[in-house]
Amino acid sequence: MQRLLLALVLSDLGRDALKVATGIGLAIFLALAFTMSSVAALVGGASPSASAAGAAAGEIPPDQLPAIRAAAASCGLPWDVLAAVARVESEFGRNMRTSSAGAIGYGQFLPSTWAAYGEGGDPYDYRDALRAMARYLCASGGAEDIRRALFAYNRADWYVDLVLSVAAQYREPAPNLAASGPGDNAGDGLPSRAVALARSQIGKPYVWGGASPETSFDCSGLVQWVYGQASVRLPRTAQQQYGATARVSRDDLQPGDLLFFTRTYPSSEPITHVGIYVGDGQMVNATTPGDVVRVMPAFSGFWGAHYAGAGRVRG
Repeated sequence: MQRLLLALVLSDLGRDALKVATGIGLAIFLALAFTMSSVAALVGGASPSASAAGAAAGEIPPDQLPAIRAAAASCGLPWDVLAAVARVESEFGRNMRTSSAGAIGYGQFLPSTWAAYGEGGDPYDYRDALRAMARYLCASGGAEDIRRALFAYNRADWYVDLVLSVAAQYREPAPNLAASGPGDNAGDGLPSRAVALARSQIGKPYVWGGASPETSFDCSGLVQWVYGQASVRLPRTAQQQYGATARVSRDDLQPGDLLFFTRTYPSSEPITHVGIYVGDGQMVNATTPGDVVRVMPAFSGFWGAHYAGAGRVRG
């Protein structure tokens, strides 16, 4: 019995050691990728950060990327984090050996956990596995606290740090702020980035539950995606975003602030809609089914009648 227990302990230690070794190797790869892309940027005049992100993101199998984005958008997860989990767990399915603890498949689920989140799918099929991974992370609070959700996925701080470091290499650079439209006069930093990102989605159709360019957006999905791309994690709904922001008066509004509206449709929650202020009394707004993301007046007509206050995102 003692020998059996010792063997189990050693096998678990072996699994942890393997993951640590994998993490070290991955960190070395990312560092080399960043160094090489930085040299290329100096030679070619490109942005080092954008080049590094492009080089790292290029390792994601092209056929898997739409599934990663769609699964993440189902509950407002950052797509780059879900991609990083897939990379760390199974190298995007290239290494799906059963672990010493019995974890299986693309997302390295224990069979009991797969039974709870796999919904009858195939743990070795990346499409089924990505949906299950997103469901598990979302059930663990991933849309509000991604570190906590990652820790629930694999209870180790080093694992959380590794996934987030990989995700940072996949993250898309912000749009060129020089191309922003009128009213983007908040200067450099988070507010101007938020306005530029919001403007970049103008013309996308309103989609209930949408939270990424791949699925398009509803109102709070647009806000969550915009600030998520700027590395600020906001909760999913307009009511939750109201609670997560600092109150600001209409006289003190700045581009990038969030505008909240009440009773825009029947709901048990008082705050039912949110837009992104861009200056001059205008907001970028994902309005309603049949409409598109567009700039419109914030304080007149229907929206003026339902205005409930504003909030400033804490960077």
